[in-house]
Amino acid sequence: VYHVDQDGRQQGVVLSEMSDYSYKEESVRLLSLEQMLYQESSTYAWEQGGLPQVIETLTRDEVIRYHTENYRYSNATLFLVGAFDEYPVPIFEALDKVDADICTSPPPLKRGMPPLRTKREKRRMDIVFGSGDSHAGSMGFAWEGPPIEDIEGVTALEMLIDYLESDPASPLRMRFTNRSVPIANDIKFSLLHYFPTMIQLSFTEVPFASYISHAAAAAAAATTTRRNIYSSISYPSPANTFGPLDLAKLHDDTNSLFASNYYRKQLVSTLTYIVDYWLADHWVHFRDYMAKRVNDLEGTFGNNAMDDKHTNGLLQMLTRDAVAYHYSPGSIERSAPNFGARKNLFSMRRQLIKDKPLEFWEALVQKWLLDSQMVHIAMIPDPKMRIQIEAERNLAQRNRIEKMLPTELSAMQQRVAEAVASTKICIPQDVLNSFPPIPNMDKVQVPQLSGFSWNLKSAGCVPSPFGIGRVLATQNSEDSQFQISLPLAGLASDLYPYLPLFAKLIVSSVGLVIPHSVAEKVSQGSRLPKVEPTEMPLLYINSEQVDRAVDSTFKECNAFVGDRANYTSTGHWPVEVLTLFGRTQTSDLLGAFDLLVLKLLFGDFGIDAIFKTAVKESKLLASRKGTPSSLLIDTFQWIRLPGMLDARTIAATGIYETEKKSVSYSTTTSFRSGNESFGRALNLYYQSSFMSSVTDALTTALNGDDLVAAHANSVSDSIARIRAHFAQCITGTGIIHITWPRAIGDDSARSMVNNVVDNWSFFAQQWRENHRHSAIVPSSPPIEPLVHYRADSPPDPHPRKKRRGVIVDPEPAMVAVPKTATLKSVRVIAPKNSLQIVSRNNRAGSQDYVHLSSSLGIHIALPSLHTSYVGIQLPLDIKGHPSEASGMSIEKQIESLPALDYFALRILTIIFCRSEGLLKNAIRSRGYAYGIGAHPKCEDGHLAVYISHAMNPRKALEAVWEITELLLSEEGWKDSINDFQLNLARSTLLFRCYSSLTQSLAAEDALALFHGFTGIEQSLLWMRKHVECIAVSDLRRVFIQYFAPLVSKDKPKSALYIVATPTTVAEPSDKFSKELSENPYNIEFMAMEFATLDPKVDV
Repeated sequence: VYHVDQDGRQQGVVLSEMSDYSYKEESVRLLSLEQMLYQESSTYAWEQGGLPQVIETLTRDEVIRYHTENYRYSNATLFLVGAFDEYPVPIFEALDKVDADICTSPPPLKRGMPPLRTKREKRRMDIVFGSGDSHAGSMGFAWEGPPIEDIEGVTALEMLIDYLESDPASPLRMRFTNRSVPIANDIKFSLLHYFPTMIQLSFTEVPFASYISHAAAAAAAATTTRRNIYSSISYPSPANTFGPLDLAKLHDDTNSLFASNYYRKQLVSTLTYIVDYWLADHWVHFRDYMAKRVNDLEGTFGNNAMDDKHTNGLLQMLTRDAVAYHYSPGSIERSAPNFGARKNLFSMRRQLIKDKPLEFWEALVQKWLLDSQMVHIAMIPDPKMRIQIEAERNLAQRNRIEKMLPTELSAMQQRVAEAVASTKICIPQDVLNSFPPIPNMDKVQVPQLSGFSWNLKSAGCVPSPFGIGRVLATQNSEDSQFQISLPLAGLASDLYPYLPLFAKLIVSSVGLVIPHSVAEKVSQGSRLPKVEPTEMPLLYINSEQVDRAVDSTFKECNAFVGDRANYTSTGHWPVEVLTLFGRTQTSDLLGAFDLLVLKLLFGDFGIDAIFKTAVKESKLLASRKGTPSSLLIDTFQWIRLPGMLDARTIAATGIYETEKKSVSYSTTTSFRSGNESFGRALNLYYQSSFMSSVTDALTTALNGDDLVAAHANSVSDSIARIRAHFAQCITGTGIIHITWPRAIGDDSARSMVNNVVDNWSFFAQQWRENHRHSAIVPSSPPIEPLVHYRADSPPDPHPRKKRRGVIVDPEPAMVAVPKTATLKSVRVIAPKNSLQIVSRNNRAGSQDYVHLSSSLGIHIALPSLHTSYVGIQLPLDIKGHPSEASGMSIEKQIESLPALDYFALRILTIIFCRSEGLLKNAIRSRGYAYGIGAHPKCEDGHLAVYISHAMNPRKALEAVWEITELLLSEEGWKDSINDFQLNLARSTLLFRCYSSLTQSLAAEDALALFHGFTGIEQSLLWMRKHVECIAVSDLRRVFIQYFAPLVSKDKPKSALYIVATPTTVAEPSDKFSKELSENPYNIEFMAMEFATLDPKVDV
């Protein structure tokens, strides 16, 4: 939990976690609201993990006493959820031996939570928090909710809150976020299942002008008379003065947002307007939206690959009943938990929509959000507060060293050693033996995939006019989904940086500019308004009409670069594809598909739309930089790939701080956007600078400066060229997945894909005809000679009436064009083999690791951190997927197990990082850090070890080396790695791959196709055959080959270390780097300014 080492440093796994969490803006805001609403005797008024200043006052005896009172058998509830056969019998037989302890232990603890505060001196509090952005704070509001036993009231309130938070056209969204001058970036509205429940509403990134303007506005704010200090209904609805109005057009004084009660008044007046006018005027839309959301929630609850209800959803529902039995005042007298109280969750929601009149929902807002007690928090940013906290921590550390005697330090170290030994998990051997060695995955039914391409149950493959089209049957679901993967092969490299911006434009609020022929097609299937023909060649549908069509059609839609929306998780880098995703009702599938394609091809991506999207993205990227969620992964990706600034450059030129000088790369070098590879062009550091440059160029252009019109045209032309790429090569090269809510055969699935592709081909053909004579070329040549193309006579898509049993030869592959060729003579041809185009080199040089003559360490100090983060990456040249060059079928390749080392390495990292894993236990149990993970990424070309929330990064790093040294010895290996751990890791790996199939099957199937498999079925078979054949000797072999180089003293290892620590004012920034460099493995660590990593990108 907590201890102090011989150097006076505070350590402990709980302290490590809470030192970061307790200083986050959202954590401080929620805790402050809870403290204003609940009494001090309530556990909700205290941070559940403990604040650092409280943790350091705890004694070991207090922790042991608390654990003894609460963590006992009689106080536990065991849930087993899932599909079982014979295995629960031996499990329960083994657990029966523990029943005697349960029967003799004290009765379960039952402690009703105290009521809420009845009096409060302040209805608003101003909280100052540490932030790198001094121009944005946040607002928090909270109310008491209904009792947890009032299932109907809680459910109805959750539905209302969900509407106000999620619907883009809700009055809260229109008033605060979805407006030309927003006064908040986002809204977070939820009902917390406390006892009693708590309603909390937060407005994030509220503009904060300055401390001076805030103080002046607060002093000038007029005092309003209220009936009591909590009364919120005395603010009249704005409609009482102005009549019916557009909430999105109300004017706000942005300099006064943090003035006393200004924001509170806007909220209360909006809630009053909802009761008086909004719900009555929008009653039909309100009910339709809630009905759609019920289907949406039930669909996500859904069925998993094991044909059971989603286990996490069931556990959450049952756990709430168990907790209520122990702590809710309304259930404290029950003799047993009322399990299943929420079993009719979805039918109750439908019944509420059907039966409850308008007056019921208006009364709900009035009772709980207007008449109920409200508390208010204003979060004010202070950029200097983080450094001040770190300075106070360093001062306390020195004081502890001076006060403690050597005997006290020795005694403390002894207690730490005893605590480390006690953390080993001791499960009775009988219980361990009762678990199955490996789950029988033959009993897991993979959802059926039908349609074009390969099917393991069919005799051969059938080509799709789209490339590969597959339909996934998931029964007992009311939703349909589609995912389209469009390869980027042939796209000019200078357009890579614009891809994220282009993807965001597809899902942003834009109008449509469509020809007459498309308008006729659109009016038949989508929910877009019917457009009357005019004499103009093109018709326009404004953004509001398009947004309404999107909102009424989609339950979810997205567009992103890569094979998944968040490719930064655990260091996963994007495949070279653009992915379009949509989820909708089954009846709207074709219309939803058409709508997203229309936005891609005919969206009004003009300067104004590009500017608004770029500004939003620029703010988002700036807020992510230097944060724990992206720090290690983005930094590794930025400097380990070859480029203008990479690890090799850092090592060779010595870009680091010294006692004499500090060199900033970003101030000495400027390079063009066309220079970077795909992986680096999409990196956070590059994108942040690039998006800022785009925003600056468009800002000046929109202000009427003709001198920079060329820059704006360059941005607009680049977006147009990306669109042209997809319009030209859209047929014959993509991969489409459709998720269908019932069983379907191959013929029906192929017909469904054909209908979708026919519309797509028609829209693409119309785009080409309307842009046949417009050549789109770059406004200025990139720094490297690149050849750009336009279509002269684009090829027609494959005919629809070809017999499905006949394999159609695709068009010839695109060839290099000499520089002397004219644009008019160039044709854009569909790639010959889309599967090879996607699967070969699909990560754009990500395996091209910057090789170093010796390992390199980089130390970065950041004011935004409260704990440290450590990352290690080593080059990994290992096979994980079928070889395209072997010429052998995948079935033949499986027989020789070519990827055995890769899967053995995955198994080994799971063993190391389990709760009782040797590596994790060595770091967590000693209190060096909170989290540790190891990730072999063969497709990305690296093996990574990440350590998070470290209180002592140096000790954590030394623990990695220590465990590696220990396992190198035969004795240490035999004592640590055995068959039982191997089987547990096998079970973990197989369960992870199968349990989440339904949620991501389309993405996993597409990824399998990218890697050369015939689909997810063959990919799972590939994995199972390898995992089943792994032995402990294989683990030993891959450990020596891939982990042992970490502690090699004579061989060049080319390992890259990054250590990020909080900024300190107590010692020079390079002192810690020198301490890290004092290691037995000759690894030199350099201190580097964080700003040095920022490139300067010119548009």
